[in-house]
Amino acid sequence: MGASPLHQFITRFEAVGELSRISVPVDTLLEIAAITDRICKQPDGGSALLFEHPHGSAFPVVTNLFGSEQRVCQALGITGPDELTIRLSALLEEIPVLDINTLDRQIAALPEFNRFAPHPDKKPDPMLVSMNQPDLTRFPFLQSWPDDGSADNHPRYMTLAQVITADPDGGTPNCGVYRIQLRGKTEAAIQWKPGSGAARHAELHLRMDKKMPVAIVLGSAPATLFSAMFPLPGELDELTFAGYLQNAPVATVPCLSVPLRVPTGAEVVIEGFVEQSETVTEGPFGNHTGFYAPAAPAPLMRVTAISHRLDAIIPATVVGAPPMEDCWMMLAWERLLLALLRKVIPLIHDIHFPHEWVFHQSAVISLENPRPGMVRNISGQLWALPWFRSARVLLFVSAAEAGDLPNVLWKSINMTSFSEDVFHDTASERIAIDATGWREHRPKVKMSSEYAALVACRWKEYMLP
Repeated sequence: MGASPLHQFITRFEAVGELSRISVPVDTLLEIAAITDRICKQPDGGSALLFEHPHGSAFPVVTNLFGSEQRVCQALGITGPDELTIRLSALLEEIPVLDINTLDRQIAALPEFNRFAPHPDKKPDPMLVSMNQPDLTRFPFLQSWPDDGSADNHPRYMTLAQVITADPDGGTPNCGVYRIQLRGKTEAAIQWKPGSGAARHAELHLRMDKKMPVAIVLGSAPATLFSAMFPLPGELDELTFAGYLQNAPVATVPCLSVPLRVPTGAEVVIEGFVEQSETVTEGPFGNHTGFYAPAAPAPLMRVTAISHRLDAIIPATVVGAPPMEDCWMMLAWERLLLALLRKVIPLIHDIHFPHEWVFHQSAVISLENPRPGMVRNISGQLWALPWFRSARVLLFVSAAEAGDLPNVLWKSINMTSFSEDVFHDTASERIAIDATGWREHRPKVKMSSEYAALVACRWKEYMLP
């Protein structure tokens, strides 16, 4: 049996000391999550974790697979995150006048992009075997936090699943990452967000009184997972974008029981139908805020087929108070978003999502040559973009002052007039802070270069570490 993309990356990470194997039996209820959470809190994101013997399942679990900058770069085939900015910037240069309202269609029309459209294979993935009787409970899906799923007593979730849907006519396919609650052998609740691609498709099926086909993919090439996670503009096809990221089209294969196509190389493919009018209570669910998202109605998926590799490994992630794996994964989106922002607002020099802010669309943004009124104008432009409509805080600094986050925070508290440089959007709870220091004319404290050089020369004499 050939190695799948997930197996290949596990082997690669282990070869460079980036993977830890846990060979003792561990519980999928809370124990794996507790181990993963502790590892994720290490300064560099910790190692990937392969749990070889989870209780109650023959399939191993891997967590924190992309929980460091180094592993994110290896997964996307780049030497550094800035390569993503450079590459997407070059692509966007082919668009003469960018229109944010039709950006998805503008990008899709570019020959350099659409040459990465998925490559359809006619036959199902030969590495997958079909279960005679579909049974989700055979897989080691995790409970991460004590109250997860407590409203209906269903605590286990799929957390790195790619959910594939399409229009009623099979067009405009969408691949997104949504949390999925295990509710039995052949039932699962999918909590997709309002306005997401899957939610749009569900509404169209509901209007036509049709049940919606759904395919859930666990595993496959990392680029497909990253693309599914990213908030891409409009209806830009995620699988084409995945091909663009990995510089090769994604091969897709037909499902067994639903009229959808999924990427090859999956560990597990789960197929079924959703009727938008049939909902169950999903949650609570411990999420990236460090608090529980409350229980809420979610569409119920009825499973019609499951296929899997005989040696399948189940990818999972644990979300909670940062830093966690998803913070590192979103570093890739930060670098791609910078290319988009520079095309829309050329005065933007850089953007940084602090781990503690990233999932509230809040950011530190540095500007070239800040001037009076610039922050008020640019913050208004950013709030109009889909990626910042719910941003709680936008902190603006000068490009000359941008640096590590402690330095930015120190300068922002000292360089801001909170009576004049804080702009509150009256239509929401969001604010922009002008910490560029454009009005500051006081001389800065700076160490004498003469004595800095002297101290450097005599450092060993001082016998200090």
